[in-house]
Amino acid sequence: MDICKWYNNANSPVLFMIDDLANVWVDLNGNGLIDLGEDWGYAKRKSNSSFKYLEDEILDGFKQVKTTFFLPTGIRVGMLENPTISSVSKMINCDIETIEFLKGVNDDIRYEIAYHGTTHGKVGGSTEDFIQEWQTYTSLEEAIKTIETGKKIFKEVFGYYPSGGKYCGYATNEFSNDSIDKSGFLWWCREWNRGKKHKTANDFRFEFDIKEFGKNSIIDIPSTLALNITSSEKSIKSIVKNAIKKMTFNQRIKQIEFLLANKLVISIQEHMSPARDDGRVQNPNIFDDAEYLKRIFKYLINKNVWFCTCTELAEYYILRKNSTINFINDNKFSIKYNSDKKIKWNKLSIVADNEINHIRMPDRKVVNKVNGCFDIEVMDGIYEVLI
Repeated sequence: MDICKWYNNANSPVLFMIDDLANVWVDLNGNGLIDLGEDWGYAKRKSNSSFKYLEDEILDGFKQVKTTFFLPTGIRVGMLENPTISSVSKMINCDIETIEFLKGVNDDIRYEIAYHGTTHGKVGGSTEDFIQEWQTYTSLEEAIKTIETGKKIFKEVFGYYPSGGKYCGYATNEFSNDSIDKSGFLWWCREWNRGKKHKTANDFRFEFDIKEFGKNSIIDIPSTLALNITSSEKSIKSIVKNAIKKMTFNQRIKQIEFLLANKLVISIQEHMSPARDDGRVQNPNIFDDAEYLKRIFKYLINKNVWFCTCTELAEYYILRKNSTINFINDNKFSIKYNSDKKIKWNKLSIVADNEINHIRMPDRKVVNKVNGCFDIEVMDGIYEVLI
């Protein structure tokens, strides 16, 4: 009898990660109206909002997919000190309507909202001068203080502190990891494509798996897949663009096949909006990749995968790593959770001998074998194998 690497004995967990759900609107054409693609979350679920587009045009028909949104809590800055494109940016606790919208998203079992800094960074005279948030901190104390401020705003909106988050732009300095380790997070996304420096399959298998960092063993969730299929180069002819799209999509499928074959995390990266105040396109984004996201989801639904949020993944990993099965005799066993980490997820997936088809729980409920495994709650008492 063994504990499965992933819930429900899946080959891979699938995460849909969207950066910069924010209280921001970039008025690209200057008409004073929110047009499709300009909104980052400011328009809530109203007409032409990015969230409405996500639900109606991408996620509709894919109820299994779960999404983790990464949210800056403060006034999310643009890219330029003096932009010619106007924008609106407000804190997430600026009014009741915004709070109710964000809380409603987070309360949906298909979604979760995670931490993504306060301002996202510091603007400069040009796009190249922009500094990502965790690179702006000049000391560990400054980093922790700012994180605590951001966490308090998060709690004011959602009623609890964030479980995890992601570095803005995946950019860090010497204080960054310690600041996360000391700020009470359960999990974090630290690097984009952390296997890019490695050449062998074994290197990739190691780099694209879950790791831990810090004295508090923060769960380090890998970022493994960015679609980024639509070319923004206007000078390329349409026939060439279509060929590039097809080739890029096929490459993404091959990447997914590698991750599935090696039981690794499939985490799909996107942004909420393509709009920026420097006029450049924010890539990857849900608008340019919409068609391909639906094709990816359709492909994955027919595979042995577990669609989950980042917190669900981290908590299953913690439960699996810290649980032991203790046999009392051939037909009875107990499960012990050996960690002081407080988690909500409480279901382990275990595989057993072929002749075992049912397990009676300590509360006398009987669990049947599904997908070749048993999904059982961890509780005090005796489990009984039923042949």
